[in-house]
This record gives sequence, C-alpha cells and structure tokens, in this order.
Amino acid sequence: GTSKKHPDGSMLDLLRWIGGLILFTPMMLFAIPTFPTVMEKIYYGRDELELVRYRRQWVPILISFLLLVPDILLLKSDEERTTELLWKIAVVWIYIAVPFIVCMCRPAAKLPLDTGDLVTVLLIACPVIASYYTDSLPDPQIKIRDGWPRISTIQITAVNCALCVFNGLRPLKDFGYTVIWNCGDILRFLTGLIVAAAILLPIGYATSSFEKAAHPNAGLAIAQLLTVFVVYSLPQEILFRGIIQNLLHSRLESNADITKYTSQKDNKGALSMREWPNYSAVDGKEGGESPDEEDNNLFYESDIARRNPETFQDIHQEFYKRGVCCWLTLPTIRDWIALIISSFIYAFSLMDHRHWDNNGGVAFTTLLILGMVCGYTWRQTSKVTTSAAVHAFVTYVGIYILKADMRATI
Repeated sequence: GTSKKHPDGSMLDLLRWIGGLILFTPMMLFAIPTFPTVMEKIYYGRDELELVRYRRQWVPILISFLLLVPDILLLKSDEERTTELLWKIAVVWIYIAVPFIVCMCRPAAKLPLDTGDLVTVLLIACPVIASYYTDSLPDPQIKIRDGWPRISTIQITAVNCALCVFNGLRPLKDFGYTVIWNCGDILRFLTGLIVAAAILLPIGYATSSFEKAAHPNAGLAIAQLLTVFVVYSLPQEILFRGIIQNLLHSRLESNADITKYTSQKDNKGALSMREWPNYSAVDGKEGGESPDEEDNNLFYESDIARRNPETFQDIHQEFYKRGVCCWLTLPTIRDWIALIISSFIYAFSLMDHRHWDNNGGVAFTTLLILGMVCGYTWRQTSKVTTSAAVHAFVTYVGIYILKADMRATI
C-alpha cells in the first residue's frame, strides 16, 4: 500500500503519550462515583406516561468510536504504511464494536451470567488472550522506562470495553470500582497480603524461583508499584474479579434469592446486580386508561430499589458480626465455589502455556494462589481497588524485588 513517513521523533512521542492519556481516560471517569449512573441514564430512557423503558441504541455505537480514538493515535505512531494502518484500525474497531452490538441486541437480563453475559465476556477476553500467542490484534505498546511495565494498548482497550458494558450499560452490583476504603477494607487488604506472603514465599524459596533480591530506592519503588497497579493489577482485577467472579457469585446464589431477584415486586432481595424490570408488564386500568396510584408506586419503588441495591456486606452483615473467625471467612459454600472457579479461569488465562516444560506447574500454582487471594479480598470488601492493591504488592515484590519468573502473559 501507499506509505507515509512518520513525523519526527518528538512529534511521534507526543502522539504516543496523548494516545496513552486518552487510553486511560475511561478508567479515570468510571472512578467518579456518579459517572456510571450518568451513563446508565443516557442509555436507558423511560416513558413516564406509558411506564415503559427503552434503550437508546446509538449510545453503544458512539462509545465504540470514542474508545477507538486512543487506538488510532497509538497505531498512527507505530505504523508507517497507510493501508496497513487503516486495516489495523478496522480490526480494532470490530473488536470493540462486537461486544457493544451484543449489548444492544440482547434481551433484558433476568438472571446473572446468562447467555448475553457469557458471550460478551468471551468476546472481550478471548481475543486478547489469543492475541498474545498469535498477534491477531494490533497492540502498539507504550514504553515508560527500561525495566518498567509496558502499557498494552489492546489490554487497556479490553478493560475499557468491559467497564462501559458491565459498569455502565449493563451495571453489576458489588463492582467496587472506588478509591474510598473504610477501616474494614484496610484490615482485609492487610489480611490478603499476609495470606499471600505466607503461601507464596515458602513455595518460591522451596522451588528456587527467586533470584538475588533487589533493593531499589524508596522513590523508585513507589513509582514502579503505582505503575504496576495502574497498568497490570487494576485492569486484571476489573475483568476477573469485578466482572467474572462477580457474575459467578451472583449465578450461584440460592434458589430463594434468585426467586426474589426475578420477582418484579421484590427487587430488594436481588444479590447480583441492578436489573431493569420490564415496566411494560405493569398493567393499567381497563379501557387503556393510565395506571392507577398503586401501579405508579410500584414503578417508582422498583426504580429506587434498582438504583440502591443491597450490597454483599448488607446481606451478610449478621454473619460477619458473629466473631473474628466469621469476619475472616466467606458466608456460604457458593462463595468459595465461585472463588475457586474464577481463580482457575484467572490462572489459565494468564499462564504462558508455551513454558509448561520449564517450571510451568510452579508458575500456574503461583497464579492460582494469587487469584484466590485477590478473589478472597474482593469478595470480602466488594471493591476491585482493594484486591488490585493486593495484586500490585504481590506482583511488584515478586517480579521487581525477588526477581521471580511468573511466566504470565502480563
């Protein structure tokens, strides 16, 4: 194809860093507590007269183009040939747009982790995992400094898609994408670190997985730790804990809770997420007259319940008040099952499967334990930022201090 010369080096770097800044903008916006609600209101319209809700289908398409902007800038800074550039932009846009098209076309969710949820998660996660081995998706990477984590464009784009779908267009409860912690969150964060250290350090030393420990200065250590948190830990926790484990927990709730969840007159029993009830099912008076006062009350009560759902901590607060032992464990067997399943998914997804013949079992076990510790922390706090902090500390100490080879796709 035709080719164009790159701009000079300074312009190229400027283009790359502008693209990188825009790339992280959705993650920054969703950290604002009111932003998901604003997106929700934009996407879902409500007819006050007919008591029906509807979707504005142009919203997902617009979001897909907005998410494409940083990828265009980064691809432009990485590709000289115009034809190749256009082809890569088209491939990335298709990858971004398909989950949003599914979100547009899917019926209203009645249960968590239904077919629509499963297909959407697979469409977001699987191409990124496959691209690590096949280079099927264009992935210009941003280098910060030598020896520091590189920013993967396609991985952050995948997380942006997941945030827009599962924290905006089809919001999940207990997502916990917030920087506000309470004392209990801090204690559970420390508990997660202690558990991770108590398990992973003996395994590492027993298998000689650690090299000579490094001793960076405090300023460099803090900067690298924050970089690991933003570039690696937070994106992974959003996808694997905030979405996948969240959906698994919700799906495995008891039949009684699912019955409450699907009941239009008792949405307060929902454990899994904020649903959008079928308001058109609210009957009016005979002769096509407007709904009576009782129906209007039902409409607004269900709307309030949807926007202010009970959290995991609210539902199990009596369990956690029984004592320290209960405070440190999970309330039900279903919680442990979801934790174990999501941890295996996490370890299998991040394991570099080309290195099973060289301590691959140790690497997989390390990732599995890390996934379980982070999943435990997320479930106890219902905050992906708390589990991401545990993930960042463990990853930073393991890779940059103890020089462990985790053989992961990060």
